[in-house]
Amino acid sequence: MKKFYKEPLLHFLIIGSLIFVLFSIVNKDEIDVSGNKIVVTAAEIERLSANWSKNWNRPPTETELKGLVESYIKEEVYYREALALGLDQNDTILRRRLMQKMEFLSNDLAELNQPDESALNKYFLDNEDKYELPPRVSFTHIYFSLDKRGAKVVEDAKSVLTGLNALRAPELGDTFMMQYDFVQETPFEVERLFGKGFTEELFTLETNTWQGPIESGYGLHLVRISKKVDSGMPELVSVVDKVRTDLMFEQRKKMNKEIYEKFKQRYEIVIEDMPKQSSMARITVSGREIS
Repeated sequence: MKKFYKEPLLHFLIIGSLIFVLFSIVNKDEIDVSGNKIVVTAAEIERLSANWSKNWNRPPTETELKGLVESYIKEEVYYREALALGLDQNDTILRRRLMQKMEFLSNDLAELNQPDESALNKYFLDNEDKYELPPRVSFTHIYFSLDKRGAKVVEDAKSVLTGLNALRAPELGDTFMMQYDFVQETPFEVERLFGKGFTEELFTLETNTWQGPIESGYGLHLVRISKKVDSGMPELVSVVDKVRTDLMFEQRKKMNKEIYEKFKQRYEIVIEDMPKQSSMARITVSGREIS
């Protein structure tokens, strides 16, 4: 059972209160929200000017700054009048924006719990499949075009293979649209270029000898592998930044879910019967409408 001081909801409420108090202190002279008084302070004018300078790479002119202040006042007037009229009710965009702000607060709460070395190591070991290094292969090839050689392509490739002992000999085959030498390629990278069948066979071949022919989407290839590196796990220190990012992402997801579930428990939720079928989207099977 979690100790009281470790409860995520308690942390969330405390942070929310602190943010509210801080906002009130920082903005107490900027806008007087009581009555109909709107005060734009020098600090707010400086913020407006800074934002303009950031967007336009120069400070605003006197006229432009007056326009910024007037736009700010207009925005505040409309905001207050909209609240007074209840226009914030049943506004989908506003509801989603407020929901996002609540999620931002819970994300900030999760960021407070920075994982230590022990937590990072545990997450790393529990999720080894995410960090396993893929196998890699370095190879050169000789290409034989099916379009150019037709039915003789296999015979030609086998003929060149016989007695072949050069480290590379692309001139013994046909012109290839890409390079002939590939270094430290992963299965994904090879498959992207040559296709799945070629890749699967390539990674089963021995090193330092010409083999084949093996087929790709382009034609046939004789292949000589100079180096193969098996898949394996890296040291934590080499991927610690990625592990920390992944763990923090998981913590934020967990925190959002926990806080939402606790908030949800405060409400009685009633879901009325859903219509079985929308009149705008009838289901059809083999051209026959299902009623």
